[in-house]
Amino acid sequence: MLHAINDVCEKIASGAHLLLAGSEQALRQLPRGNWIGGTTPYFMAERGGVCSESQIFVTEVPGCALEPQIAEYTVQNLSELCTHAPQNGFSFLIIPAGSRSHIAYAENAPSYEGMFVKPVVGWIAGVHTSRIGKQAPMVFSGISFRNSTEHAVAMHVGLPQDKIAELDIVNVFEPGSGDSISFPASGFSAQQCLINGKPASFARYLADIKHDCRLPLTADYNGSVVNVSLQSIDASSKTVKFYAPVFSGVEYRLARPVPDYVAAFESALREHRGAAAFTCGCILNYLYAELEGKPSGLICPVTFGEIAHQLLNQTVVRLLIRDSTVRQAGQT
Repeated sequence: MLHAINDVCEKIASGAHLLLAGSEQALRQLPRGNWIGGTTPYFMAERGGVCSESQIFVTEVPGCALEPQIAEYTVQNLSELCTHAPQNGFSFLIIPAGSRSHIAYAENAPSYEGMFVKPVVGWIAGVHTSRIGKQAPMVFSGISFRNSTEHAVAMHVGLPQDKIAELDIVNVFEPGSGDSISFPASGFSAQQCLINGKPASFARYLADIKHDCRLPLTADYNGSVVNVSLQSIDASSKTVKFYAPVFSGVEYRLARPVPDYVAAFESALREHRGAAAFTCGCILNYLYAELEGKPSGLICPVTFGEIAHQLLNQTVVRLLIRDSTVRQAGQT
């Protein structure tokens, strides 16, 4: 929930383990304690979308958790993240947008040891859209009382044997019926691509079909539809930039149009049952659906990329804590 800074200070003083989202100005006012945080001024509250530099969104670590451990990661040791995670539990991870850690995680996380075995959930920190490129996103470690624009911060949370963590991805986009698209190289940008196996300029292709760039590329990653959102098109260099990397050897299709963003997410959320211990949603959905002041069924920080094992775009990510006996019985 969204809280005033003084309320958050009281929670920290109580010794609670917290996951915090707020502006740099707000997070800098907090005392040392058992928390990690990342910058964003955007939130979904009961009254709808909110942009606030003076409030902080608080997620409390579930009471059933074993003693959480806070760690900081550089680009050199980020690949060790899952080796430090508990055998039964999950890891919260926050990374500053545009940092070397962001790029390294986005491009390499699927190959990290233990990834897709141990749940990793979190977000990419950002800043007010008017200050992108002028102010660097930050992450904070309350235990060390340090902040960084380049490193990642994590909280590893163990669970008792009768509990299990599951990740839930809410994605309203589906592959369209259009052309097959692939890329000769992986990365956050592309000039050339293959359209139905034939070489083409991706920027020219998007222009020729008059594509609505609010609709992402989609692909099947291990049975799940994953989005790669389009950031910009440089007409002079014919370069298309993405919010997450495309991967060579993967077949993409542009997403099918979504007539009503808010209705689509409300409908999708109704199908994803169970109270979430943590939720985050994408800034692109917030902007494209004009969610400020509009209730959507979501209460969460709005982030600049979602993490559910790997980096995601234009989704809602949820962490569920279930009874392990329920999971074993095949119930939902």
